Amino acid sequence: MAKWTIGALLAACALAGCGKEPAGQVATLAAAPAVAAAPVAAAPKAMSAKEEQARMMELLRAVYGAEAARDNYLLVEMPSPDQRDAVGIYRLEPVAMHALADGRVAVVANAQMADDKEEGMASHAMPGLLSAYLLRQADGRWRVEARHENVAELGSFGQFGEVEWVMLGAGRPGFTVQHGGTWQGYTISHLSVFDLSDRAMHDLTGGVAVFSSDEGACGGDKAMCWTTAGKWQFEKRPGARYDDLVLRFNGYEDIRPDDAPEDAARERKEHSGLARYKFDGRKYVLVEGENIVRGF
Repeated sequence: MAKWTIGALLAACALAGCGKEPAGQVATLAAAPAVAAAPVAAAPKAMSAKEEQARMMELLRAVYGAEAARDNYLLVEMPSPDQRDAVGIYRLEPVAMHALADGRVAVVANAQMADDKEEGMASHAMPGLLSAYLLRQADGRWRVEARHENVAELGSFGQFGEVEWVMLGAGRPGFTVQHGGTWQGYTISHLSVFDLSDRAMHDLTGGVAVFSSDEGACGGDKAMCWTTAGKWQFEKRPGARYDDLVLRFNGYEDIRPDDAPEDAARERKEHSGLARYKFDGRKYVLVEGENIVRGF
């Protein structure tokens, strides 16, 4: 199903920033104490927010042990996203969970470097660190099948954006993360894609631009202002490992001559476009059209 990226972006743009493409890392499977598990919920959407938070904390305790858990976060040792042989202490908070058709449960969590008071060390320039986990209930306990720690740096203020669960191809569940931010009135959003079956989980797009606007900076001294929004969806490619990622854009530019007075009206020109990305065996690459989202 197609997704609009602009929907909640402007309300949340101050909480996220542009990410950089992370280096893929092989998932580390360290032994962790199994904990007793309640029955798997039929669908996370049936839970209240409080119940879902409690379940995600239960799952993360199965990964790291009860001694790491606090009320709504964990204090854990994990590798650095840039130097995998360097470890640090991170404040880890659950973000989203999803029950898969095969009975496993996926959890996505966000980490920040922790200070001596267990608070996250976040600033506008610091991204959130994405981790993902797969667990299965067996003999009344949660067993960890995969853990992918700090595999992507997305967003700012120590947070990344909305997680959505998708099918990337036949039998290939995954998820997308929308991340962007606003700087001095300029807003941009990117889309990153992850495969839950990837043994070395990494961003399959490197962050495809899906929205930008200078609405917050469109003062009288500017001759041109713009907004472009992309609607994305996955479309089948017969015989391919992953479906194509297709974006359809609509937007506008408000323009007046450079030498016109600042109180002169701008003329609106609408624009549209399409960009199709195909997986080339390593990442999604543009194979048709053009991504017309303006950078800055």
